[in-house]
Amino acid sequence: MSQNSETKAKYGSIFLGNPKNLEKDGYDSTGGNVDYDPAFECTGGSTDPADKQCPFQLQSDDAMGHGLTGWEGRLLHMNLPSYRDPLCPRTLKYLFTKAKRPFDIRVRVLQQNVPNEDPGCLEEYCKMMEDLRRENGGGGTTAQGGPEGDECPHADQVFIHAIHAKDAAGPTYARGLLGADIRKAYDENVLSPQDFCLSTDSHMDFEPEWDQRMVEMWDQAENEYAVLSTYVADVAQLGLNLNGVHEVPHLCMVMFTSQVRTHATKCARNLSKPKLTNAIWGAGLSFSKCHAELKVPVDPHTPGIFDGEEFNRAARFWTYGYDIYTPNRVWILHDYPGSQHNPKTSGWGHGSFSNADLKNAFYRLNTILDVPGGEKNYEKGLALKRSKYGLGDRRSLDQLIQFSGIDLRHKKVTIDGKNRCGNLQWVPFTENPKGVNYIPKFDDITEEPLDLPYEKTSVWYDPRVDGVGAGMVARRTIGSEEEDPAESEGERAAAAKAAHEEHRAEAEKLAGSSLHEEHAALAAALLEAEGGDGSGGRVLYSREGGFNRDAISNVAAAAIKAEEGGVHIFPPLLRGAPGLGIPKGRFFSSTIKMTKHGVEHLPVPIKLSVLAMVLGLCFAIIASGGVRQKRRAESRKSG
Repeated sequence: MSQNSETKAKYGSIFLGNPKNLEKDGYDSTGGNVDYDPAFECTGGSTDPADKQCPFQLQSDDAMGHGLTGWEGRLLHMNLPSYRDPLCPRTLKYLFTKAKRPFDIRVRVLQQNVPNEDPGCLEEYCKMMEDLRRENGGGGTTAQGGPEGDECPHADQVFIHAIHAKDAAGPTYARGLLGADIRKAYDENVLSPQDFCLSTDSHMDFEPEWDQRMVEMWDQAENEYAVLSTYVADVAQLGLNLNGVHEVPHLCMVMFTSQVRTHATKCARNLSKPKLTNAIWGAGLSFSKCHAELKVPVDPHTPGIFDGEEFNRAARFWTYGYDIYTPNRVWILHDYPGSQHNPKTSGWGHGSFSNADLKNAFYRLNTILDVPGGEKNYEKGLALKRSKYGLGDRRSLDQLIQFSGIDLRHKKVTIDGKNRCGNLQWVPFTENPKGVNYIPKFDDITEEPLDLPYEKTSVWYDPRVDGVGAGMVARRTIGSEEEDPAESEGERAAAAKAAHEEHRAEAEKLAGSSLHEEHAALAAALLEAEGGDGSGGRVLYSREGGFNRDAISNVAAAAIKAEEGGVHIFPPLLRGAPGLGIPKGRFFSSTIKMTKHGVEHLPVPIKLSVLAMVLGLCFAIIASGGVRQKRRAESRKSG
């Protein structure tokens, strides 16, 4: 939508890229700048009010006693992974002394040091605060080094998780351990899903009142599921309005190396509010409500991963319903020279992980995103996607591919040549019925989901498993790692062939009309179940009303009773096959709710059972009719 200069000044602009570079990468875009249109995120450019769909905002029922905006009563939790970083103590000093509300900040540091060789982050911070008090003639506020007599201000708000540097295994492993610490704090009720969480690095600097400004900027997104993230500016820009237009880094493109890597950072200028991105996340800055950190913890099973970390987590955030936004102002800055020129801080690549560990990490990332090189067995891949560190269930992977524009399945940076760095429309989803603060449950050992069956708004919902008669059809789960796909496929084919032969033999047996008396007994049982002579009984099925639940249950119970009496009703595959037998006590439970009518909505075992019963009745009626006709003919002949 075209805008005049007044509107442009109000909302800002976005740089789409250099035309030559875009053409080289396969984009049709002419590049250049485009005016930012915040309304587009809700309308998609439509002027029809019916087309307006905006992100979810916090409702009073989910606020947990807090305000709908701001952070009064809330805490700010920070995660700082630190690998032998001498700048970690200075980061603590800056974040506390420049904060507006330092007493409401909690910091967790994953300290990966060599003992007696690397300075401790907290210990050195305390020394810096002592020096600051001395410089300010005895101290006072936090910004002055703290009050006199307080040896280390805010030390009780810093939690050090220390491991030996030799046990380090890369940034995802470190962030994964911090994620476990966040979860522990939640379980101990010292962290609320409505608190704010910030994940950043251990070599940062901050603008004055950065904490208040980050919360206010997050509120501007007007999205309870917002995650502010980007590659933050260098500390050399501290206190500056870059280029006089509040220029900020904007992530919107990737490249493929061994994994998906964030690439070709663009910029935005004078943005009036955080800008919705195409699900591109940067690990150096991630600011959100803590329910995002709790639902989407970093995968600790990916040692040695650098490329691939960011888009993997972006995909998981997005499929859980979260949206990534480019911050419209820079309040937190990164010391690139100080961190990158220190050989110690990059030594994690020689940590405690093997080539096999790295290979497995690639396998996990590829499988979750459908990138070539992942699990080839569909069922195993699906199980990993649904696991604790897999995808969310609010949006699908197919939706992500369309929204991001990245062709994951063919390792291409674009699926259609369209540049998605500009204005984007928010993708609607259905919130979890349990609310935004609900944290999904997973098994601590297997990491399989425990919130089963899936409810209908979940993208994992399968009516055959989670719908009517949930539990009747087993949910397939991941097999053993040692399973040979070719061998297991052969076993399945052999089993299918044997079952087919057994069904065919059963059909021939039925066709031989040798079961008349058995089916006559069944017909009597069915007639009794339906209400005696049928004159006042309950109808099993009608076009208007569908299946009668209670009648079906009684008829099916009669069928089981007949089976126990020697009348063979169910096909052999359902009757006697190990592991596939009918789970009595659940199959005919009177608590089954029929939310849809028609045979096509019944679970497969019920369909087979009903079909077998109907066929049996038909044979019984035909056979009994034949006998009566034969007797009449003999009677007339004898007469």
